[in-house]
Amino acid sequence: MARSRRIASCVLVLTVAASMWLPLDANAAKPGEAGLLFLRLGLGAREIGMGGAGVASATGGAAAYWNPANLTFTPFNTELILQHKRWLGAFDVESAALTHQTKAGVIGVLFSGMYSDPIERYSDDNVGIPEGSFEPYDVAFGLSFARKLHDAFAVGVMAKFVYERIDVYSDSGFAFDFFVTHKAVIEGLTFGASASNIGPQMNLHNEPFDLPTIMRAGMAYVPPMSLLAGKLTMAGDVVFPNDGNEKAHAGLEIKLIPEFALRVGSRINYDSQGLTAGAGFRMGSLEVGYAYEELINELDHGHLFTVEMHY
Repeated sequence: MARSRRIASCVLVLTVAASMWLPLDANAAKPGEAGLLFLRLGLGAREIGMGGAGVASATGGAAAYWNPANLTFTPFNTELILQHKRWLGAFDVESAALTHQTKAGVIGVLFSGMYSDPIERYSDDNVGIPEGSFEPYDVAFGLSFARKLHDAFAVGVMAKFVYERIDVYSDSGFAFDFFVTHKAVIEGLTFGASASNIGPQMNLHNEPFDLPTIMRAGMAYVPPMSLLAGKLTMAGDVVFPNDGNEKAHAGLEIKLIPEFALRVGSRINYDSQGLTAGAGFRMGSLEVGYAYEELINELDHGHLFTVEMHY
């Protein structure tokens, strides 16, 4: 047990150290240098409604995206989530995740695809005259595994296949995510960290680009007091992307009754993103959720719907 605790402490220190280092490199990058940005859009009406603060608070099938190590502390054996999202008024994002708890740990499967409305094609020869249309799309498939190292500490990893196609040009590659969850001595307090979309450059029509690597460190708190126990969740994440400055996500959820929850959150230090809100209704093993994302600068606001099943 002492050896496991030492290993856990080393992993946590290394993860936090990596998170602290990344902004030094990220500040030197320029927005737009990374591609496949749909990999950062998130999963789950609960987590998106809470401002996208999910690395320590994510539950259910959505944890397959945010931090599957969280699921090693939950009572459910199998979690399924299906999500539809309309983004920027021009893209549909379809996502699904399935997780299952075994004696060895939690295994998960993740799919996400972003599909564009038709875009007219133009050539250099006939300027201003459309020559048909095309529909670009991105897809990602992921396989994850998470396991407890001891009663208060768990780690996880995900391997992803990613593919992008724009008109007649396409490329594919692989990426990896790493996760850490720690249950603090303080009852109700959880810490989490992740490093996502780590992999080699991709190339589209002789234009190389980086994957949208991002580091997250966050916390979640569920007050244990009898009046609020199981009713209030507060969460906050600090994120470090490889193509911009550090940002923050914060949110809370309150369950008015066990079957109905309201959520609100905010994204800080973004040029075009702001408040979030949402709600979830649960009946038995079935849960339906909605989340709203405010987009600034005359962009169409984001809307997403989820259906979840817990077994």
